[in-house]
Amino acid sequence: MLQKIIITLIIFFSAIFQLAVFSNFFFWNVGPNILLLLVIFWTVQEGFEKAFSKNILAGIVLDLATFSVVGMNVASLSLVAFFISYLSKRFLVVARNWRVFILILTIIFSTLANNLFLNSLYLIASYFGKVAIGSAQVPFFSVILMKETALNILFFPSVYFLLKKIERSGLLQVRKKIF
Repeated sequence: MLQKIIITLIIFFSAIFQLAVFSNFFFWNVGPNILLLLVIFWTVQEGFEKAFSKNILAGIVLDLATFSVVGMNVASLSLVAFFISYLSKRFLVVARNWRVFILILTIIFSTLANNLFLNSLYLIASYFGKVAIGSAQVPFFSVILMKETALNILFFPSVYFLLKKIERSGLLQVRKKIF
């Protein structure tokens, strides 16, 4: 029970930092997607099945915090987590020497895929009249998206080491470790 409360607090405070602090700290109102980095970490560490509930919670918190349609970020983060799990099972276990390079490619792929999935979901929702067109769309391969990708790569080590420190303190326990 304590682990679930800690995970909820981590997700909640990560959403606050992502939306309130980092989006105002960096120019163009673009900061690192901390919740996406959490999804990447948990999916690579535990696998898709064990991290699924954390990914759903992260998506719901992000949907509620951004006042968007509930389910958009849930679906996008779940799809990204599924592909991350597929890639990490294939590449991270086998290639020990290339682990950092593969993680960087995973972060790049995840950021681009999350944007693509969100744009597609918002386009589908706007077709049915549920969302105004262009409410959360960022053009694919724009400067803003490239900046977010670079910030995600730069912030992933801090998220990784912070979660590893919490895990070593005994507050979180991970069952299956890939890296």
